[in-house]
Amino acid sequence: MEQDKAKKKLYHQLLKITLLPIFLLTAVIITISIRSYANAMNNEVRQGLMNQSFTIITMYDKLYPGDYKAFEGDDGLYLLKGDHLINGDFSIIDTLKENTGVDITVFYQDVRVITTVCGEDGERIIGTKVSAVVVKDVLEGGRAAFYPNVSIGDKDYFAYYSPLLNEDGACIGMLFVAKPVETVMNDLFRVILPIVFLGILAVMIAALLTIRYSCRLTEAIGEIEKFLGKVANGELNEQLAYPVGKRKDEVGELGRHAVDMQRSLRELVEKDALTGLYNRRYGEKRLKQVQKDADSYGMPFCIAIGDIDYFKHVNDTYGHEWGDRVLTQIARIMAERMRREGYAARWGGEEFLLVFIDQGLQDAAETLRKLQNEIRDTEFTYNEKEKIRVTMTFGICESSGGNTDELLRCADHRLYAGKKGGRDRIIQE
Repeated sequence: MEQDKAKKKLYHQLLKITLLPIFLLTAVIITISIRSYANAMNNEVRQGLMNQSFTIITMYDKLYPGDYKAFEGDDGLYLLKGDHLINGDFSIIDTLKENTGVDITVFYQDVRVITTVCGEDGERIIGTKVSAVVVKDVLEGGRAAFYPNVSIGDKDYFAYYSPLLNEDGACIGMLFVAKPVETVMNDLFRVILPIVFLGILAVMIAALLTIRYSCRLTEAIGEIEKFLGKVANGELNEQLAYPVGKRKDEVGELGRHAVDMQRSLRELVEKDALTGLYNRRYGEKRLKQVQKDADSYGMPFCIAIGDIDYFKHVNDTYGHEWGDRVLTQIARIMAERMRREGYAARWGGEEFLLVFIDQGLQDAAETLRKLQNEIRDTEFTYNEKEKIRVTMTFGICESSGGNTDELLRCADHRLYAGKKGGRDRIIQE
């Protein structure tokens, strides 16, 4: 009996000296984890909003070059970026909100011009003013600022305000990028509550899982931060770390939204809106990389510049709508034909650039002849009876190393010779 009592006493003592410190340590770890995660989340929200703000401003600068300017019209204020009217154009900010979940507002001075923020009636909150604190910090101070609790209508936001500066340094307005506090807090509680619950049920397991989960969570957030930072710097082909995209929690969802935002930005920056081919800027950028690879590995490649013959006649006779249809169909044929050969880009108007990777002049010219025949055989039926056919003239050159500008001049010169010599031709020498 005395032995049994002694064993029980030792058992209770062991429980006290082991479980009590573990309970206390777990409580401290959980408390510290909650605070650290909340701070990390707050910092990540701030960093994410800052990166998104920079990305949006950069995107507006690339899409609509020129200064911001405003003037009063008969029916109100008009805000322009370069020659583009900002008022009423919600396409960009709505797309970004759909892909990232953030709300966006463009201010002229302290007045909301366009926004994704809606009131209780579902209408966009336009024409209202920002608080005096923001005016002083951002509009008058000319510097970006982050506010962890901004109230708009019936919602509270984590908000980041950036000044909109013209080339002369004048601050004409602000860009507001924000995430609802409720959304951030819900994300926070969804992560914290399982940790606390597991800590109550199994202290040792909960502690180990907390450490393990926190490490993975920090790594995932760090990967998303690094990814968004590179996207904000214009690296639109950057890959998000594979494990982050496979996560099933809110952080994984945030990573996938970041990738969706990158994809949308890449479409806006790299692709021609009408044809879906690469635009001239990106086509030329990729050509320089092809030249660099060719110089490094001794890989041959050719380029061709093509022009639709008598395209002005198509526009003048059938209208620009049919001209666009012709451009779109020819671009589709080029994209399909060039899928395994290299790539095609819209060079401007009715001109196209074709890059044949790892092909010599004869092979590339043969591919080009097939493409030319396919275009020649394509019919467009106008008013259900009249047939429209077009032809193309191409100038093609093989790279001999060095400068892409010289290669482009070569192809352009041969295109001109083909035009002058009768059109519907391929000039390769």
